[in-house]
Amino acid sequence: MSTSEFDSRNHIGFLCDSIGREARRAVTRGIKELNMDLCTSKNGWLIGYLVRQKEPIYQKDLEKVFHFPKSTLADIIQILEKDGLIKKVPVDGDGRKKQIIVTEKGHIFNEKTEAQIMEVEDFITKDITDEEIEMVVKVLNKMQENARNYKSYIELKKEE
Repeated sequence: MSTSEFDSRNHIGFLCDSIGREARRAVTRGIKELNMDLCTSKNGWLIGYLVRQKEPIYQKDLEKVFHFPKSTLADIIQILEKDGLIKKVPVDGDGRKKQIIVTEKGHIFNEKTEAQIMEVEDFITKDITDEEIEMVVKVLNKMQENARNYKSYIELKKEE
C-alpha cells in the first residue's frame, strides 16, 4: 500500500477512538466540577451497569461483559471498593465467591455521572438529526461486529 493510498482513506478506527477519548475527557471534566471525581468515566460505566442488574453479579460476569483482562478488572473493582462505591459480599458462606453490590455513595455517583454523560452526549450531537444518529449507531454496530469477527477471519486466512 502506498503512502498516498493510506493518506487518502478515512480512518474510522482512529476517528472513533478520538471521539471516544474527547467524550470521556468531557465527562470526566464535568464529574470533577461536581466534586465527584472518585474514579474515571470508564469506571462510571461499570457502576452504571452494576446499578441496572436485577440478578446478583460477580467479577466473572463483568469479565464477560466488559472484556477487560482479569487483572485490570480486579484493579478497577479494588478502586471502586476503596472509594466506597461498591462492596463485595461473601455468598453462602463461601469466602471466595463474592457478590458485587453498589453502595448508596455509588448510587449517588451513578446518578451524577449519568447526568453528565447525557449532557455531553446532548452537546456533541447537537445539530444532528435523530435519523442521522440512528444511521451512525447502525453503522458503528456493524463495524463493532466486524471487528469482533476479525480474529476469526485472520485464523481462517492462516489455514488457506
